[in-house]
Amino acid sequence: MNRKVTFFLPAALLLLVLTGCGQTVEEQTDEAMLSAREAFEMNRKQPTESIEGVEFYKPVGWKVDMQKDHHTFLISKRSQTYTAQYDPTAKQDSHAYYDLLMADSEKEFIQQQTFSDSGVFGFAAIRAHGTSSVEVVTGSGPIQVTAIVEKEDLVAAIERMMEIARSMQLAS
Repeated sequence: MNRKVTFFLPAALLLLVLTGCGQTVEEQTDEAMLSAREAFEMNRKQPTESIEGVEFYKPVGWKVDMQKDHHTFLISKRSQTYTAQYDPTAKQDSHAYYDLLMADSEKEFIQQQTFSDSGVFGFAAIRAHGTSSVEVVTGSGPIQVTAIVEKEDLVAAIERMMEIARSMQLAS
């Protein structure tokens, strides 16, 4: 029995890794957009951090650094960094960050989607960035979160980024 386990467990793990690597960019972006939509609609993360009048969900093990630009901060863990920007005067239904992003004609997105839930506007966009990474932008109302992520980390990253964006609350 022990031999079977030592053979089948590594074989199963190898199959899982190879299956994940076999996804096309389109399949990965489709799955990522579904993940972003679910994170937006579920809105399940409560704020765990407060900086400069902004409350938001900070994933466990990540650190936050406020930038000199008063409305920008970095959320990072190891080599991964998310840049969050917010407009303290914007409302939950604001399209400002989305409109700015779409107005940049130099950026060609692999895929982008918008979301709406109870008067809150959100969006997610993915564009190629080199051969092994993508630029991901998520937003919810007055907040935008941006990062460059490895293609294999796309689904987890976009979900986490949307959770951060969706959890943000500006002080009244």
